[in-house]
Amino acid sequence: MAMQRKTLFRVVPEGWGVVVVLFAALILVQWLAPLECTFPFAVLIVVVAFYCRDTPRSIPAEPLAVVAPVDGRVIEAGRANDPFLNRPALRVSIRVNWWSTYLLRSPVEGTVLELAGEVVARQRAVASWIRTDEGEELVMAVVRGSMFGSRPCRGEYGERVGQGRCCGTRRLCRRVDLYLPVGTRADVRVGSRVRAGASVLAKLVHQQRRARPVAGPAAVVSAMG
Repeated sequence: MAMQRKTLFRVVPEGWGVVVVLFAALILVQWLAPLECTFPFAVLIVVVAFYCRDTPRSIPAEPLAVVAPVDGRVIEAGRANDPFLNRPALRVSIRVNWWSTYLLRSPVEGTVLELAGEVVARQRAVASWIRTDEGEELVMAVVRGSMFGSRPCRGEYGERVGQGRCCGTRRLCRRVDLYLPVGTRADVRVGSRVRAGASVLAKLVHQQRRARPVAGPAAVVSAMG
């Protein structure tokens, strides 16, 4: 089941925790210092609430679509080596908009699998591996900015995530890389602006197995002779 994140006034629980601490500090400063000293705390409360907000998104009704996990701008879209699964892949890299929605969205529907810890540590990144019901595999990695040790998809291994649905929080991440199977068709170019859960980055293309050739009459006669 896709992870659900409840919000109050569209601010995520992490944000409310910081807001409460700042508000308590504001009250304390108001008692101990002149009123103008509370201004920085009031500004911080507004900034934190805005930074930790969530906004509803209209998820495209396209089962094979790979949607953007964050708001931002595409800075790379091309062939690359997937260092997490050690395979050739299509890499789509997104520079995160600092004031984008706080929640990370799953690019596809599927099951979260566990990556080898030493591989993730070697890449100096945090990453989530997702396998779709059709067997397509993709990796969502945060390679710049802090996630405070959290994975992009914060649920338990084996948990299902939904296409465009919340799977975690972006915290202070600055760049997200998606490694998609070879053959995936990119629908964005470098410089494209994308919105989390709403913009289609690429389309998965299922590779059908070739049917074994059926022996024709000539082949049958030859075999009998």
